[in-house]
Amino acid sequence: MLLPCAFLLVAMFNLTLVVAGLKEFIIEDLGGTVAHATLFFSVETLAYLIFAPLWGLVSDRSGRRKPFIVAGFLGSALLYASFGRVDDVNLLLGLRFVQGAFSVMGWSILMASVLDRATGPGRGRIMGLMGAALILGVSLGAPMGGYVTRDFGARAPVYLAALLFGLLALGSALVPDRPIRRSPTRLGSVVAALRERPRLLLPMSFHFVDRFTVGLFVVVFPLYVDSLGATDPAVRGRYLAQFLLPFAFLQYFAGRLTDRVGPFKPLVLGSLLYGIVLCLVGFSGLTLLWPVMVVLGVLAAVMFPPAITLTSFYSTDRTRATAMGAFNFAGSLGFAIGPLVGGWLYGRSGYEAAFLFSGAIEILVALTAGAIIARWAARGTL
Repeated sequence: MLLPCAFLLVAMFNLTLVVAGLKEFIIEDLGGTVAHATLFFSVETLAYLIFAPLWGLVSDRSGRRKPFIVAGFLGSALLYASFGRVDDVNLLLGLRFVQGAFSVMGWSILMASVLDRATGPGRGRIMGLMGAALILGVSLGAPMGGYVTRDFGARAPVYLAALLFGLLALGSALVPDRPIRRSPTRLGSVVAALRERPRLLLPMSFHFVDRFTVGLFVVVFPLYVDSLGATDPAVRGRYLAQFLLPFAFLQYFAGRLTDRVGPFKPLVLGSLLYGIVLCLVGFSGLTLLWPVMVVLGVLAAVMFPPAITLTSFYSTDRTRATAMGAFNFAGSLGFAIGPLVGGWLYGRSGYEAAFLFSGAIEILVALTAGAIIARWAARGTL
């Protein structure tokens, strides 16, 4: 279990490695705009939207995980290496879409392989361990990318990501495969499964709004901090880390909490408080911003393990990759929309409006879900 989680950590590290240096790479080096910087993440997550469910279906039908993991990571390595040779921002965005298709093949199917092994009463702790790997990778990528950009140039992070994805492909190829039962799952049966087990929509809804806020953060937040006077990319990366590091390190403990009290209370209460604090971000100066970010990271930590635990609980052995693909589809949709909505709101009303809106969406989902769960409890169907 530790080795797949280590692979996920490195894959997510690559996801934010280029974040802190987007200004230098997209805007200064390639002559792009802020819109191009936001699209750099949105086109990748658009690929996630299209291909995450597709790869899950194909993997379930084939009864295999390893070939898809290796191919996804190897393709990502080659695409990231090509980024360093590009001089046109529009060509870069096109390659980014293709790279997103390969990346989500690797890490989404790898997540499904972890879920294959997550059975029994300790499921929450395993989900917490996976969540810690995912978020720790995201957390470390941002500050490390800032230092790499400052010390080695705007294109150095994409070359580093290419190297790391190559190592992931090699490592995944050396791990023994573990065949699973083939599933006749088709795209139509995914919709049918959601109709039959509509409670899958609950963790998907939370994952959507959570990734929406993170998508807004990883693109809009560095630009927001830059507007406050933090012009050093390494400083921007450290501010991101103040949110992401507690988010990562508390995942395992959130998983244990999920095992102890169940997934519903941490999911709803954590999301509600997270949304309230998120509304304060746009009104905090550099001095107050760091404690706000730390509190935000602590609250965010309790949300992922219960959401993915519910996804595992509401899926079956033969449809786990499909359910994981649907879960990642919801998250990717939020991650794709977040930067676009944040950029649009900033252009119309400033950064304060962007953070207020994302916090309000989180609060709305938490309150709605809380009402639904209370109804289930009253009926004895929780």
